[in-house]
Amino acid sequence: MLGLRSAAGRAKRRLVADLRSDPYLVAILAVTIFLAGLYVWHEIPNFATWDERDRVLDPLVAYGRIIDEPSLGALREGVIWGREPFGATFYLYGLALLPVVIAAALLGDLDALASLGLPGKGSELFGFWEVWHTTPEWIWTASLLTVRLLNVAFAAGVVYLTYRIGTHLRDRTTGRLAGAFLAVTWGLITLAHEGGEDIPSVFALLLALYLLIQYVETGERRRFFEASAVGAAAMTLKLTVAPIVFTIAIAHLLRIYREGDSWRRLFADRDLLIDGAAVGAVVILLGFPTLLVGGFVEFFSRIIGHPAYRVAVEKGPSAPIWWWFLRGYVNAFGLPLFLASVFGLGAALVRLRNRWTDGSTILLAYLGLHVFLLAGFHDFRPHHLLATLPLLVVFLAAELSRLDASRPGVARSVVAVLLITSGAYAAVGSAGYGSMARAEAVEWMDDNVERDATMEFYTRGFEESATPHWIDAQYPYAGDDRASLEPCPEYVQLSYRDLLYLRSVPDDHRSSYVRHNTAARAAHVRALLNASYGYEIVAEFGDRPPAFVPERPTPGSITEILPLGIYPQSDQYADEQELRANQYVAILAYNGSCEEPLPRPE
Repeated sequence: MLGLRSAAGRAKRRLVADLRSDPYLVAILAVTIFLAGLYVWHEIPNFATWDERDRVLDPLVAYGRIIDEPSLGALREGVIWGREPFGATFYLYGLALLPVVIAAALLGDLDALASLGLPGKGSELFGFWEVWHTTPEWIWTASLLTVRLLNVAFAAGVVYLTYRIGTHLRDRTTGRLAGAFLAVTWGLITLAHEGGEDIPSVFALLLALYLLIQYVETGERRRFFEASAVGAAAMTLKLTVAPIVFTIAIAHLLRIYREGDSWRRLFADRDLLIDGAAVGAVVILLGFPTLLVGGFVEFFSRIIGHPAYRVAVEKGPSAPIWWWFLRGYVNAFGLPLFLASVFGLGAALVRLRNRWTDGSTILLAYLGLHVFLLAGFHDFRPHHLLATLPLLVVFLAAELSRLDASRPGVARSVVAVLLITSGAYAAVGSAGYGSMARAEAVEWMDDNVERDATMEFYTRGFEESATPHWIDAQYPYAGDDRASLEPCPEYVQLSYRDLLYLRSVPDDHRSSYVRHNTAARAAHVRALLNASYGYEIVAEFGDRPPAFVPERPTPGSITEILPLGIYPQSDQYADEQELRANQYVAILAYNGSCEEPLPRPE
């Protein structure tokens, strides 16, 4: 405990000293908070993504079970419940949401939390609609604002650690440039607009890498143990940062070489290795609350089964893995910063030959291992690349700092171009949260749809639709018994995801949730749009795709993904935040006499 308090005090002193001595850092953090926090309340009380929904529900369900039945058995049920044992995210958001629980007690709404129960799998197919609908709206509003603002704070922390790493590796100019580039990186900003584990895990990862750099340079054993603990904590937040384990071993090798010792010392210094591994193992075991309450099967499924599943699962279309890397980085950085980052990485690799015991080797080692891990996936989404973005901007900043020393005019021109173009790219993306099609559709329904009207939805999760908290929703594909459905609901809503059935492509080119019974569902969607069932469009929000058929980049095509680096709100092929480009919503009203029930394909 004393060691933790000492480390926290040391970090606080370092931060205060940096803020006082470098006014540029204050401006960089202000830009980060502004862009990451702009319209962070978008779509509340609805969720931004499936992941945000699950991360918020996990601790709330546990709180609800304890409130309803104060016992160890109820605690165990509440902790084990959930789509996945998400590790330390449970602690993080459980602590963050404690004020919401206290407020519910003060306002007399504890019964609402107690009634959450253990939502069943049938509810999961429609995003736990009943749970969300029956819980007071203010609870979701307060919970989502809390976790999103926490992610904004972590985003600022990620930018600061990037600044600190750059400053430590080379000079203050490198740190400023690295921090400034990351502050306007869209891949970081967009993830701050939802509650998830990505940004907190990267914060812990960067702290571990920073400690490893210090260990390699000084040989201070305390830094090694701190890096082991913090790196393990990063893994409990997100398993894809697991390459930190091998990076810690590489750091020990580099320290031995730097001291001029024999390689035999790698195994001779057993105390350091064993103690470091023990520290990491204890943090990992404690970091999974599922394990602490006896959920051994769920824990091992998460640690062993989930990685194997992630390698095999197909979230997007079949395409070469290099295409997914290119697509993700172009979208995360924007074209100018992406091209500059490639240059910075190339320069860092060239310099590695002469300075391979330098701290930058630690960053290159982790970057290479992370890329190697993702290369084993069938496909992945941009947020899987988040851990590598700070490292790439550090390499770029270091090269521009060297250029500034020899040709300052050229360096400043390059920096100006990169900051202006990347800043505009990120600003357009962040400002877009203020005009989201789904939010505009909800506002329209608040004013134009009767409170007792029924609306039918077809998407798997209500967070992927425009869903007012008050609406009477029915969903034919889960939860609702077909016989109990309103035969002719007053309204039907079609979302962008529904339109994906209309694409004439092989099923393996579709997103994973629009591959079932595609021909029948495509015919159903087209019939609704053509008014064949007595429904007609009364309102549209967002940009209507040509002939209602979404256009997506052809898998494997380079030229078709280049525009993704020009406009930030682009299609991401999975359960990321569906931004303006794919938030189209059509609301259809019934104009017939309901002589025949609305047909629904299986």
